[in-house]
Amino acid sequence: MENLLSSKEIEMINELGHMELEASQLYLHLTNCMKSINFFGAASFFMNESNTEREHYSKLEDFMNNMGEQLEVRALSAVKAPINDLMEAFQAALEAEVDLLGEYEDAWEKASPKTKALFHHFIELQTESVGEYGDLIARLSRTSEPILIDQELAK
Repeated sequence: MENLLSSKEIEMINELGHMELEASQLYLHLTNCMKSINFFGAASFFMNESNTEREHYSKLEDFMNNMGEQLEVRALSAVKAPINDLMEAFQAALEAEVDLLGEYEDAWEKASPKTKALFHHFIELQTESVGEYGDLIARLSRTSEPILIDQELAK
């Protein structure tokens, strides 16, 4: 049977899948960091973010399976970034989302028509996430009571 995806597309999707799992792991790390400083709303928020990143991985996995391929599961590096407050957590999350957005945009540029739609979907998701974290950072920078934002994140 002929491959439905080029080797370059398979490589790109495998890299994006790995990045989604790394983002999920980062969010688990942020969950633990937020719990340790008693920001339980943010901990819940970041746990949901971790689950969302695994859902993204699953979408890539489903796409690969539909194309007769298999998505790799690579070893993940330990996340050791010291996070001491809510602002550092939001900034780390924003950086991860911006990196993912850039990778999806690069992949879209190199993709065939059958993968462009998939990548476009993820570009939209990443753009929303970048905006959300930008808004959270802006709001947090304007308050002297980060606990209020934490309480909001708990909802």
